[in-house]
Amino acid sequence: MPAPALPDPRASRAVLVGVSRYPKLGDERQLPAVQNNLERLAAVLRDERVWGLPDGNCTVLHQPENEDAVITALRREAEAAEDTLLFYYAGHGFVDPAVRRDLCLALPGAYEPGGAHVSISYRLVRHELRLTAARVPHKIVILDCCWSGLALDGGLGETGMPATAIEGSAVLTAAASTRQALSPPGMTYTAFTGALLGILDGGVRNGEPLLDVGTVFTALKSELEDRAKKDRRVPMPQLASTGDGSRLILARNPAAARPPETPPSEPPPEVPALTGQALADRVLELRRNGRYEEAHRLQRQAARAGDAQSVRGVAAELRRSGHYTQAAELEKGAN
Repeated sequence: MPAPALPDPRASRAVLVGVSRYPKLGDERQLPAVQNNLERLAAVLRDERVWGLPDGNCTVLHQPENEDAVITALRREAEAAEDTLLFYYAGHGFVDPAVRRDLCLALPGAYEPGGAHVSISYRLVRHELRLTAARVPHKIVILDCCWSGLALDGGLGETGMPATAIEGSAVLTAAASTRQALSPPGMTYTAFTGALLGILDGGVRNGEPLLDVGTVFTALKSELEDRAKKDRRVPMPQLASTGDGSRLILARNPAAARPPETPPSEPPPEVPALTGQALADRVLELRRNGRYEEAHRLQRQAARAGDAQSVRGVAAELRRSGHYTQAAELEKGAN
């Protein structure tokens, strides 16, 4: 079995959906922490220490108008993803009384009782993940809402299909199918996502360099079990996976123990031996093997040496991250 590798951030996509304001629900049913969830989770996923998703590969939908806005975004990113597709939802979860045990992800117009029809059925999300994203090797779903464990009944398959129908998927939820999620008043994040952010941003001590879904789940459960000793309302997270879904890599582990650096036997050459297309092929090969930092260093080194193709690639990367002056200076120095 090949060694696990971080999903290629440039070939992966994330869709983060959240609803914090429900105009048809009372003040006690508003979820201001959800907006914080979205903003912080997007920042963490874009962090090079964690995953390093490019800005354009992480779509954030706060207060989506209707189910079409969600499905359109999910379909677009599913068609673009080549490695990993992550879908996250935070908000209220409803159970549609007309469809037994059907989880509904509440949109801004939802209300109780009887307002599940203005929510988005998880069946629709599951359908897109199963069909539109069929060619995407790895799919991860994270649901932070009440009754979210209902999503685990069929994995990512259609109702009545065995969970093993789709290989390489994982569904992580904030609560069991019979429990409500928790968003304590005055807290910055919801209970589940707050714990998740702590693990992704801070890492797991003495863990492996990469965090798979199973490891994240174990750490989440431990953290929330400790909180539940003080507050019995805190629900326990749930995980369902198919194939090797629990082994899907979600992020780097910022807390992993790093081996001591050993000095190289001889200093590395200042200028790479490869140039032009041969260099581009080598950079692509390194990225496909999960050696992103090495590929990044090689391309930067070649750009400094004046390789035109590398200069264009690095300059484009700098502009995507907002460093326009550095990109211009790099191009100017190469001319």
